Amino acid sequence: MNDFKPLDKVKTNKMSEVTILEHSAQKRVKKPLNGKHYSFLNRTKNPDFEAGLMPLEIGNPNNPLFESCLYTIKSDRFEPKNDQKAPTIFVKTQPKWFTNLLEQEYDKETGELLAKGVYQTNDFKTSNGKKIKKLDQFCNYYQPLYKERKVTLWFLTFTRANHSRLSFKQMNNIVKKYYKREGMDIRGFIWTYEISSNYHYHYHLCLATDRINIKGKGLPTKLKFDFLWGQRTELEFVKKDIRHYMAKYFAKCDFRLDNRMRSYGASKKFN
Repeated sequence: MNDFKPLDKVKTNKMSEVTILEHSAQKRVKKPLNGKHYSFLNRTKNPDFEAGLMPLEIGNPNNPLFESCLYTIKSDRFEPKNDQKAPTIFVKTQPKWFTNLLEQEYDKETGELLAKGVYQTNDFKTSNGKKIKKLDQFCNYYQPLYKERKVTLWFLTFTRANHSRLSFKQMNNIVKKYYKREGMDIRGFIWTYEISSNYHYHYHLCLATDRINIKGKGLPTKLKFDFLWGQRTELEFVKKDIRHYMAKYFAKCDFRLDNRMRSYGASKKFN
């Protein structure tokens, strides 16, 4: 789908004219007059959204993930299957909303904002933009400390989250306690969930701790959480550039869970 549309091909409120909402115009004035500017025009629902909903089996009915989904506005979509132990939640393979933005460019010679066209985005892209912004904050803070050998960065993966024993929130709290028991205070963390093309729902978690040296000893077995999670987990050190290592997990926008669960999170402070 082409993200950029000419002005005469976009439906607006008044004939062929582009209507800019008042609140958008006010926001635009506050920005410095250079480069491109975007103003909200309208939002429409994706006609292919419903057809793109795919079921994700909940293997453990006692999993708090299952409970949290029941209390969302999508609870009416839960239909038990004869061959399943628990109802299902759905994976969004299509964005639900398309948003049209008026694209304008500042003309330095005349001082005018000239309309160039309409840029179309969607809720997947908006979510990804927020995730990348948070990832940049994390990487910009800890990459210099990593190069100076002041912190160690751990990368953990928790597979098959829809079959796990615990919610990721519970698992994250347990992980922090285990690291503290090993004498490693967590300075900061960031996480995201990912749903792969074969509907594998899993989590990625990156932790920044005080620098440790375990050459020749291998990774501590106490920091492997297969038993607690109830599914396979992976643990490794982040090597070289943090952002290059993690961006592939944060930049993907293929699928989302069809509920109100956040797709990423980070510690409030980076220490």
